Amino acid sequence: MRFFSPSVPLFLIFFITFGVGCSDTPAKRDFLDPYKLSDQEKALLKPGDIIMRRGYGFVSNTIVNTLREDLPVSHAGIIIKDSKERLRVIHSVSQTISDFDGVQEVDIDTFIRDSQPNTIVVVRYLDSIDNFRDMEKISHRTLHYLEQKIPFDYSFNLEDSTRFFCTEFIGRVYSDIFGRGLFDKLFPAGLSGLDKLKFGVFLQPELFEVIINHHEDN
Repeated sequence: MRFFSPSVPLFLIFFITFGVGCSDTPAKRDFLDPYKLSDQEKALLKPGDIIMRRGYGFVSNTIVNTLREDLPVSHAGIIIKDSKERLRVIHSVSQTISDFDGVQEVDIDTFIRDSQPNTIVVVRYLDSIDNFRDMEKISHRTLHYLEQKIPFDYSFNLEDSTRFFCTEFIGRVYSDIFGRGLFDKLFPAGLSGLDKLKFGVFLQPELFEVIINHHEDN
């Protein structure tokens, strides 16, 4: 199956082929005044929420500049709570920019600090808003894939459920809970090229509610 359209630059094909697409570079932090969510914002978050950000560096900039979406983000994950009620983020990352390949876990403060200021967006699936059990199911399914150590999907093949790139990982978790039909709404048949990588799938107002959007503060 052909993945890239003829209009995709050759340098980008090389770039994504070697595993840095749909991921980003957490390389620069301001330790004196780190980017963070307020306590009030953290109180809004629930397990199963989707968190998106723009990271630092060449990788993130290339993703944003190539996808050209309304909200310039370069990476996404799912929020959970651990046994001590601490907020964590489960996401799929390429080993080219991480010590571990594929689905992995990080505390939310680190995920935020690795983001460019005012780029965090958090959304919640509408069908789960008033249903704590559904949120719990999303969280448990996310942890299932973490325990399975699912590797990163370097081929960006939506038909292969044994490997995930970052947005695909989220789509798989949600479709496992809410049915294949949701996956088809997020990644409809016929998607080609870079459309498979876009984060706007989680901003469809008929499917998701925006909980936090720091882009509005700019």
